[in-house]
Amino acid sequence: MIYTIQTHANSGNWASPDGRQSLKIAQNKQEANDLLQDWADTVGRYDDERCAYAYVWKGELDDVTDQYPDFELTFGPRMGINWNPC
Repeated sequence: MIYTIQTHANSGNWASPDGRQSLKIAQNKQEANDLLQDWADTVGRYDDERCAYAYVWKGELDDVTDQYPDFELTFGPRMGINWNPC
């Protein structure tokens, strides 16, 4: 299944993108997990990597401005990636 991913961070120094910026396409769940891990590595340079998270939509979307996400990807207490339904 194809997923559309939008990464975010819970840090005062990171702005949330709009519905067309920073959208990435993943071909499967492993690619989505890898995208979140790469984002956490980037955020970890400036803040705690656990503040990184991502919204996930099923399918390939060009604009998610008014779309409610299907999942939220977060890090668990042992840094495993949780797929939380929205």
